[in-house]
Amino acid sequence: MNQIFQKINEDITTYVKKLEEQYRHDSSQITEMAIHFISGRLEFVKDKFENLNTLSPEDEIFYFKNIKCHLLALIQYYYTVQRIEIKKPAIPLRKIKKYYLKALYKIKKQIGGNHFFYNYYKTNSNKLDRQFFTRLEHDFFLPNDGIIMDIDKRYTTPSVYMFANVEALEMTRHYLKKKIKSLTSPQITIQPKQSRLKWTSSKSDLIESIYALHSAGVFNNGKADLKEIAEYFEEIFDLDLGQYNRVFYDIRARKNNKTKFLDSLRDALIKRMKDTDNELFP
Repeated sequence: MNQIFQKINEDITTYVKKLEEQYRHDSSQITEMAIHFISGRLEFVKDKFENLNTLSPEDEIFYFKNIKCHLLALIQYYYTVQRIEIKKPAIPLRKIKKYYLKALYKIKKQIGGNHFFYNYYKTNSNKLDRQFFTRLEHDFFLPNDGIIMDIDKRYTTPSVYMFANVEALEMTRHYLKKKIKSLTSPQITIQPKQSRLKWTSSKSDLIESIYALHSAGVFNNGKADLKEIAEYFEEIFDLDLGQYNRVFYDIRARKNNKTKFLDSLRDALIKRMKDTDNELFP
């Protein structure tokens, strides 16, 4: 199931990247087509998994926690971005920045109102997964703006929509921060050098390294938080690491070598040392 999750993510990433290249200045077109594409992937996994009677408890948790939550979150994220961009003032830049800052404040306020679920999501916790991501034996009811919704227990769990909402809020927060940063006065923008280094290995390799560095406490005497370190590497390598906590989940789920990239670095360094020794002592 983890392979299916990775394949779906790769398909979505590739598709959205093509949209962004094709419709650079048309966010409405990008969001509309992204929503349609992701909705198709959601229908595919719903048909594949939600009618299975042989789904193990572990697979059921993985499906609802990682696959369905993530796809619902992406749909909500693009829908939210679409609304934000439609209402954005045209000019001047000062008003646009103020608009984004106000939108960011609202998102942060919503995150604060869901702090328990947000912290559970951000820390990749799994202590309550059976309560959150396995289906009940009966239908349940959810309030929605004063209306009670009857939820069919066969197709979802009590917390799927809550966690999808939290993930969408986090993605929207990152989106707005980048938009605000892009509106920074050009006078203080530092032009990168021609010889700027580029990260040419995979993003998952970089994320594995970031988590290792954070765990070892090598920055600010161990006081730097993970988000701060990740954003620093995003800036210096001009990368968007996306939902790196989900990538870390995939790294943890590896069956064979969980520290594949770090081990390859160790092997490469040992080989270099041996090669150097051979050069000094033929």
